[in-house]
Amino acid sequence: CSFLFLAGGESQSYCGRVITVKCGDYTRRIGIDGTADAIKEAIKCAFRLRTRRAFWLEDEDQIVRTLDRDMPLGNYTLHLDEGLAIKVCLYDESDHIQVHTEEKSFYTEDDYHNFLSHRGWSSLREFDGYRNIDNMDDLRPGAIYRGMS
Repeated sequence: CSFLFLAGGESQSYCGRVITVKCGDYTRRIGIDGTADAIKEAIKCAFRLRTRRAFWLEDEDQIVRTLDRDMPLGNYTLHLDEGLAIKVCLYDESDHIQVHTEEKSFYTEDDYHNFLSHRGWSSLREFDGYRNIDNMDDLRPGAIYRGMS
């Protein structure tokens, strides 16, 4: 059992399965008695993760663990997906002159398609190439692209 200390000096015991999760300077104790989705939501809430970025837990032996109520008790490090970072050249459409380059990170396929549709593009093309990129899996990290209508 664990003891939770409440305001006013009161304590309350908690007799459930608890793991310790660390991310940067923050450490939180997470109850893992629920479903995998409930554990995932508890971690997102505890660390104020408000995006759809993927994350995973790694134990002290550097083993990535699935989130479930049977996972081993212990200490874990929370890792956040860094996304896929690319550069996009933006042009003045009338003169086809490059205006500036924007760095963009995508975390999901939906992020990629929302980015394209927001600009009225159907795909990206490699800056010095002829290949149109319709999905995020075909993007190369750090590469330079331009939008295609």
